[in-house]
Amino acid sequence: MKTAKLLWSLGSLFVNITIVIYIILMSKAPSGGAERYTYINDNWGVFSAHWKAEFLFMTMITISAIYFAIKLNKMSWVIIAVGQIIALLIYPIMIGGYRNTPIEIAEMANQMAILIFVFGNIVFLLGAFHLYFHDSVISKWLKYVAMACSGIAALAFLLSFSDIITWKQAMIIAPLVNILYLINAYYGLKIIK
Repeated sequence: MKTAKLLWSLGSLFVNITIVIYIILMSKAPSGGAERYTYINDNWGVFSAHWKAEFLFMTMITISAIYFAIKLNKMSWVIIAVGQIIALLIYPIMIGGYRNTPIEIAEMANQMAILIFVFGNIVFLLGAFHLYFHDSVISKWLKYVAMACSGIAALAFLLSFSDIITWKQAMIIAPLVNILYLINAYYGLKIIK
């Protein structure tokens, strides 16, 4: 249990850091088209290392979620684990699909990665909402913040998945996801069994 708690907390904390790094990296990228993929390839060492690190941290979260699903026998952890497993699929697509590929392949890889990322996050965030809705481990005010962050973020991703809003519009909620990952890191330390 201690290892799972540590994996959940550290993974959540480090993923939060990689989100900030990605925002900084992409703030310098051209807005789209071939120039964007040229920028990624010109800085491939940084992007590749970043995505591989994030892949590792997301795997840490996934392993702990699977463990908690089995050990604690709670549906919320099953939903979280499934969302994480889906989201893990984006990393091989990005790492393999962007490196020195024709623009058409890079665009296809990008669209696949976005679709998988959005859907995996819908599942993960609904699992987090369910977890915190039924939670008695953390204080009520923190529980409500976690529910608000996961609920609003899930709704934004669902609207994006349904093509009601764009992917870029959905990303306005990124700070809420950052807050949720920080709460998740804290939550991992508080789980008792």
